[in-house]
Amino acid sequence: MPSSFQGFPWRFAVYFIAACYLLADLYACKGPLHARLLAGRGSSPEGQGGGYAAEVYGRPITRLELEEAMREHLWKRNESWAALNPEARKQTRWTVLENLVNDRILRAFRIMNGLDTVPPLEAARRESDFMRRQFANEVEYPQRLAAMQQTPKSLDESVRDAQLDEQWITEKIAHRLAEVTEKDVRAWYDEFKETLRIPQAHHAAHLFLTRHDKTKPDREAEIRELHRQIVAKEKTFAGLTAEHSDDDRTKKIGGDLGWFTRERMPADFIAAVEQLKIGQLSEPVPTKLGWHLIIVMERHESRLPTFDEAKDEISALLTSQRREEAARSLIGELRARSQRPTQFVFYHASIIDRAEPAP
Repeated sequence: MPSSFQGFPWRFAVYFIAACYLLADLYACKGPLHARLLAGRGSSPEGQGGGYAAEVYGRPITRLELEEAMREHLWKRNESWAALNPEARKQTRWTVLENLVNDRILRAFRIMNGLDTVPPLEAARRESDFMRRQFANEVEYPQRLAAMQQTPKSLDESVRDAQLDEQWITEKIAHRLAEVTEKDVRAWYDEFKETLRIPQAHHAAHLFLTRHDKTKPDREAEIRELHRQIVAKEKTFAGLTAEHSDDDRTKKIGGDLGWFTRERMPADFIAAVEQLKIGQLSEPVPTKLGWHLIIVMERHESRLPTFDEAKDEISALLTSQRREEAARSLIGELRARSQRPTQFVFYHASIIDRAEPAP
């Protein structure tokens, strides 16, 4: 052997070449080893969680996780999966999946870079306890967790991870956030103050007779007789309400509905309320629900809040908007770093296209 090659660390060179091949196969080229690894992990429809919809830095996003997130996405938007056309369904799948991918990328960088300040563990425990109290009973909670392939311990860990991710984002975008000044708040108020308009509000009471009592098909004669007794001062509104009203929530408190705005009441009911003067008893009012006698006790007219009343709310809004913009910018940078020069995000379209919202 030539002397120039004597002492060369051949064994380490071979190891290095093998390692490069493995990395290229698994992450860059997605070769046979990559395919075998996915098969072993359950990327087929029969695998764990119905298969892997995506992988981010070696950590999977299962079809089950995607479907759980799709259900929440639709619920927040009050949308029905059955009402969506095929294109809208496809867009929903990919929108939800991209949000999950963003979360995984953020977590990967948080784990790699660490935190300057770690939030207390008690905060995660309080959040987990709050989530548990949302269930009707102690039996429903573990059943729901099992359906999500979770345990109380894994849920606690998920909550903790989410809080750590949030803290990491806060640290990384702190230098990007410009302080919201009073000048900024004033400019927003001058341009958008109409969006803050406080709507007209009413404080009213009613005596209610339902349309849905099959033993009493005609309630008009009944409601008119009750109206006559009140007008004639034979009996009081509160007394007749306690005796005859079908609204169990209010009948014992004089029919008091509290304060409400147009958005909180059926259109046919609010139309009658808006015509009444303070203290005036309505004529019998028919609605889709039944018959009403209504008295308006108080009313606040619609108005714009003053700058001093609104400035704290506006400042919080602008701060939140700037934080969201900074977070989106950070995510965009992290996604770019996750694709070049080596790809760390992989999608499995055959799994994604079969995803349906969890029941």
